[in-house]
Amino acid sequence: MCDNIVNWCKDCEYIAIEDYAYGKSGAMGLIFNVAEFSGNVKISLFNAGKNLRTYSINQIKKFFTAFGLSDKISMYQAWEKLTTTKPDLSCLPEVDNGKGVSPTSDIVDAFAVCEYLRTELTLRAGIIQLKDLPKYKIECFNAITREHPEGLLVAPFIHK
Repeated sequence: MCDNIVNWCKDCEYIAIEDYAYGKSGAMGLIFNVAEFSGNVKISLFNAGKNLRTYSINQIKKFFTAFGLSDKISMYQAWEKLTTTKPDLSCLPEVDNGKGVSPTSDIVDAFAVCEYLRTELTLRAGIIQLKDLPKYKIECFNAITREHPEGLLVAPFIHK
């Protein structure tokens, strides 16, 4: 599976990945399986020379909806409000509960991660200015956490 992911990302210079939640749900085995698979994906992409960025789940939610504890309905509603070009999800199940509906919720989450990375890269390139973003998005880039002890815009990407 990692080979397929690396092959699919072969033309990408930068890749963002959602950090997994340690206390997500289910048994400890599931948590370790997610962590193990995620680690293998990260190592495979790293070895392929990709520039990696991880975003915490709460920061992705805050970036996309303005609230870090948003549920899947709020993520979907933020998706619906977007006026940018985005995939058509009209043929997929509608998100009608806080836990989400696959594959719709998964696509919305992945799109949110891509938007976060796209915004970070346009900020780094000077195409847009941090001051021009909404306050909640500025907070996402300036946030300091244990995983990111410096703001994202000064933190290096993980790269070989």
